[in-house]
Order: sequence, then structure tokens, then C-alpha cells
Amino acid sequence: MNIGDRIKELRVQKGFSQEDLAIRANFSKSYIQKFEEGQREVKSSQLVQLSTALEVSITDIIQDTNYNSDEFVFRNIEFREGFKILDTKSFEKKIILGNILHNKYPAYCKLEKLLNNVLTFQNPLKNIGTITSKEQVEESAKILRKKWKFDNTPIYDLVSFLEDLGIKIFEVSEDENFVGFSCWEKNTPIIVINITNTDIPRRRFTVLHELAHLLLTFNDDEVNIEHYCNHFAGAMLLPSEILQTYIGGNSITLEELKRIKSKYGISIFAILVRMVNLDFINWEKYHEWKEQYNSWKDKECDFNGVESVSRFNYLLAKGLRENIFTKDMASELSGMYISEFSEDLITKKFSF
Repeated sequence: MNIGDRIKELRVQKGFSQEDLAIRANFSKSYIQKFEEGQREVKSSQLVQLSTALEVSITDIIQDTNYNSDEFVFRNIEFREGFKILDTKSFEKKIILGNILHNKYPAYCKLEKLLNNVLTFQNPLKNIGTITSKEQVEESAKILRKKWKFDNTPIYDLVSFLEDLGIKIFEVSEDENFVGFSCWEKNTPIIVINITNTDIPRRRFTVLHELAHLLLTFNDDEVNIEHYCNHFAGAMLLPSEILQTYIGGNSITLEELKRIKSKYGISIFAILVRMVNLDFINWEKYHEWKEQYNSWKDKECDFNGVESVSRFNYLLAKGLRENIFTKDMASELSGMYISEFSEDLITKKFSF
């Protein structure tokens, strides 16, 4: 069954006419007709509208979809522009989201319900309005840092922090050209990150870039939106006030840059971009410093963070310890053989 047939099936089950669904989903009737007849691709943002209008999940809409079909085309789900992942003719790349929504996401939700530990995410920036300038992006990051009580301190263990707020973060191993993407499943924000690249500052930057896509509303072309999201990630990692304290006159040393990186978990290159975005330096100086940076790469320091997802395994271990479900159920939810996790820390515990 293709997506169009499934939309029609669900619409009929709800007793909606095409016009009814169009009104509920804020589309024209011709849009609904073209979706159902397979004459128009369904973007993920449109899937969100349709799932809300039909009062079902995105999973319910795509559950019988043939992922190898040309009709399965997800665009506008914040895949990084310019990367190979946008080759929608590739079966392997098209199934990333499908696999998550069919397997990992439902298992995660089931695990939460079994433990009565369902998190509902609240967007602290929902009243910010439409972003049209980098100044608004900067202010949004300051507001978010304050609401999340970071103020000007470094953000440690970013991924776990976001997981505990209700953001579902999934890891995949793909070609290094693929960085990540984000989307909404009903009211649940989802971030997918590629762990093939082990550069932790880059991973942190990617997660916050995707967070911008999820939390902020834009009304601009794709290029500007990507710039805004990059600006947001830099602002979240390194507050302008902190960066200002490191800049003396018109220069900064390699040791100072390394200290910022090791403390705030942001790459040296991203620090330079942050400087020019804040107008601390002009573009000419930026290019000059960038050339110097290229000769410093082999002298870069590491950031001793991890930034890997952990909440699912935490819930799995908790459920096993409290005998909420069996090892067989844990195996089914995690997709692991019992032998794979029974000897791991997931079943070891300290007794009082």
C-alpha cells in the first residue's frame, strides 16, 4: 500500500470527505486528492498536518508503505542540504526515518508506558514568533539558556539533558556525509544523529542545530534557515558574554581557543564562526584567522564528553530490576538477544 492509499483509507475510516480533511489539515481539496492519487509527494511537514487532522500518528499513516517505492519521498524533514542523504532514489537512505518510526520509536514509547514514565516535551520558545534575523536567533538562545537554568555556564551531557526533557534522540551509523535530521511525530520532537563521525563537538553542534529546527519558526529560504540554525547552535554552546571575555584587543591565542573548546565543547572552527557572526571580527579577519586555524588542526585539544543516548537503556534496566517485564520483553523492545545484555551492566545492580 502506498502513502496515498493509506491516507484515503484513514480518511474514510474517520468518515471525512476530501474537503473535510482538507479543512482540518489546512490544505486545499485538490492537495488531498493529489496525495491520495499519488500525484503529489507527501513531505514530512505535511505528514504532521495530516496525522493531526486524522488524529493518528505518522506511524499509522506510513505503516504499510513500501520504502523502496518512488512514492516514499521524505523531503523537508531537515536533512542537511547539500549532503548525499538527499538522494531520495536511494533505498538505504529513505528507510532511515521509516525504520525509526516503525521500530525504534514504537519500542521507546511502549517502554515508557510500561514504566509509567512518559515525558511530554514543552517548547520554551513557542511564543518567540517567526525568526527573521540573527539578532532574534541570538536572543532566543539567551532566553532558552535562562529558562533551562544554564545562564552562561557550559552545557555538559547535552544529549542526556534533552532526552530527559522528552526529546527522542536516535543514533544511526551512516555515511559520514550525513550529519542528522529532525522531525515531529505528533507532539514528540525527534532528533537523529550520525555516530559514524566521532567528533563530539560536531555532534553537540548538530544536536543543537536540529533543536533550532524543532523549536523555532522560520519564514525564509532554506539557506538562511540553515545559517540561523547554525547561529543558534553556536549561541547555545558559547554565550556571547563568555566569548567576549576571552578576546583581548584584536587577537586571541591558540591556547585560549583550546581552553574554550575543552570547557564549552565547541570546535575551534565554530568559535571563529561565532566571532564573525557576533561582529567581534570582520570577514577579512575571519578568513585570515581561518587560514591560521587550518595550520593548527593537528594541535587541537580533545573535548572529554560522550554525548550518546542513554535514556532507553536506563528505562530498560529499571524495568528489569523492578520486574516490570521479562528478559524476553526487554529483548523484544531493544532488538537485542538476551545473551547480549544479560552479561552487560544493564542487568547488574547494587543491593542495599
